[in-house]
Amino acid sequence: METIRRVLLLFCLIPFFAGCSSTKEQRNAFFANLSPEPVSCEFWKNYVGKYQGSMHSTARAFGSTGTTVSEIHFDLGGTPDEPLIYLELDSACTSAWTMSGTYLEKYTNIPERTYGVHGRLTAYSHGPNQLQINLEPDLTSPNRGGALILTFHDKGMVSLESIGHFERRGSGSLDRVRAFNLFKR
Repeated sequence: METIRRVLLLFCLIPFFAGCSSTKEQRNAFFANLSPEPVSCEFWKNYVGKYQGSMHSTARAFGSTGTTVSEIHFDLGGTPDEPLIYLELDSACTSAWTMSGTYLEKYTNIPERTYGVHGRLTAYSHGPNQLQINLEPDLTSPNRGGALILTFHDKGMVSLESIGHFERRGSGSLDRVRAFNLFKR
């Protein structure tokens, strides 16, 4: 009897895992244009700072399409060889399976900022102006297997693209947050 239950459970889970990840070809195409060289130190010092913005993404799972909108807060520091990042995603989603949902996730690779964080991340800089971030969240996260590519532009603008499980693809933009100084004219 126990064997029959296990077999039935396996057959029930196969459709779930069949749509879980992007194909290897999709992920390879996503990372294909990244340079193997890191960002130069001269450019990196211009990118260090705080950013915020939004990202819109869609995902397909079990025959339905869902939409997610995320507000992003992003702190960047460290060096081109070892970027230090704190990333916060405040997301709202909807699909045929979920009327609406919200979740807040925090990721970092900074040891001093791990309290209250939902997952770790790994980051690699790619010259002349790109940063790759691989998200490593907990098991229940919708961002499981997700990755971001940030492209830095002039005047503190950053464009971003994302890929993840369930054919999740997204794009958005971030702006540098300027320090507020009440006494500066």
